[in-house]
Amino acid sequence: MLDLLVTPQFRKDLKKIPQTILTVADVVIISLRSNPLDPKFDIKKLVNFKPAMWRLRIGQYRLVYSFDKQSLILHRFRHRKDIYRDFN
Repeated sequence: MLDLLVTPQFRKDLKKIPQTILTVADVVIISLRSNPLDPKFDIKKLVNFKPAMWRLRIGQYRLVYSFDKQSLILHRFRHRKDIYRDFN
């Protein structure tokens, strides 16, 4: 199981997410720690991001993350209309 690392932006994003989405996200994140590319989720690789980043769709919200051999890094979690707007 991968270690979980969270960026400050991700922590800030969590405050704006509805509780129903957060409940689903908890289950999904636990699953991602075991298999970051789990085919049962809607996961796509983001183009032109170094290091490689992935987006996971949870309803109208998107979770952007990356991973390596030891850790799963959660970068952003926002509504689909805002997620890529000021992503850095």
